[in-house]
Amino acid sequence: MANAGAVEIFFKKGRLLTPEALRYLENKNAENFLSESSDLVVDVEDLLAREDKIHIIRNITGKKSEVTTADIVRFYNSKYEKMKNIILSRMQKNFISINKLDTQRSEVCVIGIVRDIKGNEGKKNIELEDSTGSVTVVFEPNLIEDLELDDVVAVQGIAAGKVMFGKKILFPDVPLRQPTKGSGKACFISDLHLDEAPKQDLEKFLRWLEGQDTRYLFVVGDIGDINIFEYLVDAYCRDKKVFVAMGKDAEEMPGFPSELKSKNVIALSNPALVEINGIKILVINNFDIKMLRKRHLGNIKPILEEDFMALEELPDIVHCGHSHEASINNYKSTTIINAGSLLTNFRPVIVDFATRECMQVDVAGL
Repeated sequence: MANAGAVEIFFKKGRLLTPEALRYLENKNAENFLSESSDLVVDVEDLLAREDKIHIIRNITGKKSEVTTADIVRFYNSKYEKMKNIILSRMQKNFISINKLDTQRSEVCVIGIVRDIKGNEGKKNIELEDSTGSVTVVFEPNLIEDLELDDVVAVQGIAAGKVMFGKKILFPDVPLRQPTKGSGKACFISDLHLDEAPKQDLEKFLRWLEGQDTRYLFVVGDIGDINIFEYLVDAYCRDKKVFVAMGKDAEEMPGFPSELKSKNVIALSNPALVEINGIKILVINNFDIKMLRKRHLGNIKPILEEDFMALEELPDIVHCGHSHEASINNYKSTTIINAGSLLTNFRPVIVDFATRECMQVDVAGL
């Protein structure tokens, strides 16, 4: 076995390697990855952290096979608590719980999860719930744009017993901040569709990328022919770390990490959050700017251990696909990247973490 040496080296230190970690250590000096950690089992994420300043913050690997009522309650409670904490960290207001609302017609602020939205004589009635009770909030229709069921929001309004008259909905949003700087460079590509698009264009680009001082490659979206993709990665990305979050257009989130054979590839869920040298990168196939405003990536059907869609940590870069339209946008110091698609306009993007400058690569001109 080619990796028998790595197994022996770690075993002597009282450590066991997962199959993914074993693959990653192939053709590497296992001695360089030993640490004083007390963990018995060493996974590929542990190895990445020891080689570079890489931390996989969020990677959703599976769901429960059986779901109980307690699981459902715990899941939605986790969403409410996470979003409530984000709101409290963002807004300096005197929030009160819903069961403390009175009939004094005073202005109040509450935090709750939207359980229902109904129209009523030109008004909109929002059923808002927290851990202490629920209240109907009456709004003018133009004041609830982008509001959806299960959103957790802050509401400012006039208390009137079992009813509130809403004046404003406050989404958690992203604070104004200076762009975070780091070190190193990463390349971002999306929606390869190698079962339809000509592989020559990707091969041409990866051959060029092989000679660049860009150590990290992120791939998101529909890859198509996995065998062709892994062949090209093994051929041209031997000295790079390749992160792959596969996602198909009709696929619901979360998409769990795919089984990939290449030792150069780290499989991620859709969505996932990775930190490299101080820069946090959110990878997600289908992205909307309102996800940053709401600090939440959308409702999901499977009941997980907790709500992993809450954006408790702010991404510095969002890498997305789905639309096949190449673009680079910014929202409050968050860079949003879509590299297009091999089927349409393929424009890989290279980001210098030290300056946060982005460069679109014209593959046709290489």
